[in-house]
Amino acid sequence: MKKEIFTLKFMVMLFLLGMIMPTTNNLYAQQSNSYGILSFNKAVNISGKQRMLSQKITKAYLYILENPSDGVAKRDLLTSKLIFEKQNNILIQNSGYKATKDKLGKVEILWREFKELIEAKPSYENAKKIIEMNTDLLKASNNVVSAVIVESKRANDNDEFSLEDDSLGDEDAELKQIINMAGRQRMLAQRLALYYYANQNTLKDKNSEQMLKNVYNELDGAISMLLISNFNNSRIDEKLGIAMSKWDQVKSNKEKLFKQGIKEEDMYRISNDLTKAFNGVTSLYEKVKL
Repeated sequence: MKKEIFTLKFMVMLFLLGMIMPTTNNLYAQQSNSYGILSFNKAVNISGKQRMLSQKITKAYLYILENPSDGVAKRDLLTSKLIFEKQNNILIQNSGYKATKDKLGKVEILWREFKELIEAKPSYENAKKIIEMNTDLLKASNNVVSAVIVESKRANDNDEFSLEDDSLGDEDAELKQIINMAGRQRMLAQRLALYYYANQNTLKDKNSEQMLKNVYNELDGAISMLLISNFNNSRIDEKLGIAMSKWDQVKSNKEKLFKQGIKEEDMYRISNDLTKAFNGVTSLYEKVKL
């Protein structure tokens, strides 16, 4: 009798546990729709910010080299370094795919060497090394963004709801690309100033001027693509308008830009204003509900 009562209680306990605890398949389904504790949209945004921070750090270093007493630039360098490290750790901890983790590991390796240079006493010799290295770090960070987008697509492919409607998956993938594109504008705004400083006589090499022009053209072209996005709403249009007004300040001084005719402090401020404006646009795209 006692054995039967024990068995009954055991079966009831298993039944209750089955109701309150998700099965392995259900747990996978819950996890597959997110990047760890982050939404995939948030993960695309954060990984995209890493690209921008790599450029902002380099820009601040080059600016400090000529303006060693500028407190704003020193603060930008310090905070950007801390945020880059923290965000990379967050991305590593929350990824569920080896391919993404491998790319984040590559960023980590490059970052250690890059960090040693930016923490050393500012010098023109170090500045030239940083200019060379920053593109490798940028490319590695961009590869992470691409990996997160692929990871999102794989998660959607495992989602029974998205499998019922292929168009939903296509729309979600398109949204991730728009978040990526808007986020890339933040990076380009910093990279524009970076190569403006790198194009000075003390640091200039055979590629500096062309790099500056390439960044300018890419930034200008992507704005047009964002303006015709299907995901735009009144708030996004308003933020894009603000970003365009900031960009017009650069376009109207295009000749000065390529001939080093803009004051260094003005270029620093303009790049930060542009980044802030495009960050607002990117954050709104991140919150778009399909």
